[in-house]
Amino acid sequence: MTTDKNNELPNIIKLESLAQEDTKRKHWREIELFTEILNVFISGFNHMGSFELKEDNETEYIWLLIVTRCFHSIRCSINLMLKGYYSQAMSLLRIGTEDWFICGTCQSNEKVRRYLLQEKGRMPSYSSLATQMGAKDVYNGDYNYQSKFTHSSRLSLRVLYNINTKNMSIAPIYDEYLFLLCAESLVRVFLRMAEYMGRILIYLDTNKAKSWDKENSQRIKDAVNWLEELREKYGDDANNTNHD
Repeated sequence: MTTDKNNELPNIIKLESLAQEDTKRKHWREIELFTEILNVFISGFNHMGSFELKEDNETEYIWLLIVTRCFHSIRCSINLMLKGYYSQAMSLLRIGTEDWFICGTCQSNEKVRRYLLQEKGRMPSYSSLATQMGAKDVYNGDYNYQSKFTHSSRLSLRVLYNINTKNMSIAPIYDEYLFLLCAESLVRVFLRMAEYMGRILIYLDTNKAKSWDKENSQRIKDAVNWLEELREKYGDDANNTNHD
């Protein structure tokens, strides 16, 4: 168990700050990318104006709420990643993947709409939603991998143990590998959900959608390029590799 020289529990606020300083020093490019990702969402919200729920726009209404929820999850996950809380950050990103399954099926699946808007019936399983939208590869890959951090598993528990020092980490400690795993997952979630930001804007105003797309196309390209460079540097996708 990691303690200070007086055999007391560590000052967790101080150690969070140290982890954050390490992260900012070593990952300035990723932090800039995170800022641009958040700006893509903010730009979309700024273009929206008002939204009135009607009988024929339940799908777009759900998209709006889910995209907003995902924006919040990404924002909070960034804070946690910077401070070294990688399992907690990944758990929020798992929610983002669930949000994507909902966005991809709510238009054609009345059960999803009824559950979300009227709290009637039961929400279908995410496995069935992924199957419905032809995204079982994402469920078996990204989602299952994110779930290993969310649930008690060998991987999630290993995050708490420093193999080199043989100590349990009560306070967060910067880890390059875990940070990049979270960053990769965050970018994947963002790229998937950005599509639904675009769909909402198309429904509200085609000209605003075009303006948003033009304003953010480079930001989206930068995110795609970052993913490709990460794969070139580290090989296959993280989710297709055994990190247990």
